[in-house]
Amino acid sequence: MASDAVFKYLTDTNRPYSCADITVNLRGTYSKNAVQKALDSLSELGKIRCKLYGKQKVYAAIQTDSEEVSDTEDYDSKIANLTKKLEENKSSLKTAESNLKNLLSAPTNECAISQIEEIKNNIVKLENKLSDLRNNADVISVDEKKNVLNEHEYYYKEYRKRKRICSDMIEAVLEGYPKSKKTFLDELCIETDETVNFKLVSKQ
Repeated sequence: MASDAVFKYLTDTNRPYSCADITVNLRGTYSKNAVQKALDSLSELGKIRCKLYGKQKVYAAIQTDSEEVSDTEDYDSKIANLTKKLEENKSSLKTAESNLKNLLSAPTNECAISQIEEIKNNIVKLENKLSDLRNNADVISVDEKKNVLNEHEYYYKEYRKRKRICSDMIEAVLEGYPKSKKTFLDELCIETDETVNFKLVSKQ
């Protein structure tokens, strides 16, 4: 009979289950309706206890030995603790994923070394060019100088405009961001003029 099978299962496992769980765990030997009727009958006879968690009924056998399940066992507290641990684990996972993303986006040692060498070579070239400019008063013509100054003014204005757009975007994001501006910039690896001590001089 379904009642005997259900009672034996609950007694042997000594754990609370819902009707759906018991039906599945009995491998479909009895239909869900048959299992539910057996549970209702056993509950009326006082052989099992029924507890309501939200909209779901959970059933557990009433043990008669030293391992008797207490009516006062606080399953709600256990569920709350497990839920708290789950949220903590989700938070840790999110932090780990963020760190992994930053690490994957960072250049490898070989790539960084190559970039450093390239920058050093560019610095040497620029220093040589600057030295030539300082030592030769008439290196470029008046028209070339005018063109250079005009280009400098154009790019200076573009720099100011794009910096303002970027600042506006960051401020808009920070309105709904729960942490500080410094934390936000650090997480996105954004360097500002202030952090790298960069100063751009306009055309005089």
